[in-house]
Amino acid sequence: MDVTPIPGAALGAVVHGAQVTGELDDTQVEEVWAALDEHLVLVFRGHDRPSCEEFLAFGRRFGHIPKTGLTSGAHPDHNEILIVSNLVENGRKIGVGDAGWMGWHTDYSFRPRISQVGFLEAVEVPSSGGGETLFTDMYALYESLPPAERRRLHSYRVRHALRTGYEETIEEELQGEVSLGEDAGDILPEDGTSTVHPLIARNPRTGRRSVYVSTLNTQRIVDLAPGDSRKLLDELLSHAGKPGYTYVHAWQPGDVVMWDQLGTIHAKQAFDPAERRVMRQVVSIFDDPAGPWRTETEAAA
Repeated sequence: MDVTPIPGAALGAVVHGAQVTGELDDTQVEEVWAALDEHLVLVFRGHDRPSCEEFLAFGRRFGHIPKTGLTSGAHPDHNEILIVSNLVENGRKIGVGDAGWMGWHTDYSFRPRISQVGFLEAVEVPSSGGGETLFTDMYALYESLPPAERRRLHSYRVRHALRTGYEETIEEELQGEVSLGEDAGDILPEDGTSTVHPLIARNPRTGRRSVYVSTLNTQRIVDLAPGDSRKLLDELLSHAGKPGYTYVHAWQPGDVVMWDQLGTIHAKQAFDPAERRVMRQVVSIFDDPAGPWRTETEAAA
């Protein structure tokens, strides 16, 4: 397996020589984890296109893959696989999404059991360009802040919620606000369309901290007045898309991109709606739902 940093990019590396299936041995899995922790975004190329079963098996080598909980928009035989496309066939939307700009987010931040890794495969891409995916480093944002500002941010909690308009696509029994507590073990992987998390997350593998907010799913900082919350969120999110912290991925058919969901946020560029863009996506969640919120002292205990 060859891992090559992307020239001139703030983050990201291209991986050749790895099959995107569940047949990776433990040594190869550790090599991928190490590369992901270093580069945050990995672009797998030069592999055979995986079947749905192989794609799921690959993702499961890096954590539990929950179902999407969607009543429409997921693969009909594998609800864990989200279909992302702008296609409409016979008056019916195929998958979720459209050809417009999709704002900054990290998947499943609105659930109490958040995502740790995302996997997105390009099935069809616009021939005329567009539809790129942007990734911004939120570890770097935290690390750029003065110590006093970091300490202040550690005291805040943030409400994340599924963006308006998607509620009707989620199975009814999975809707509602669910937050981690003493009964965290009873929370299903798919539970919740709204939850409250600390503003600062900690990667349990590396110890790096990130500012865990986004444009699409972060509603407000619950410890601040609405106006103060909005001002601080806007300041933090002004970091998103800055060239020194962002990688813009131009898709090639067959690309599988794997990324750190805790330490990055991502967005999608608009493209010509007359063109076709079809992707398959799965995400893995943390085995320990409280893992990203433990302090360094708690993690060492």
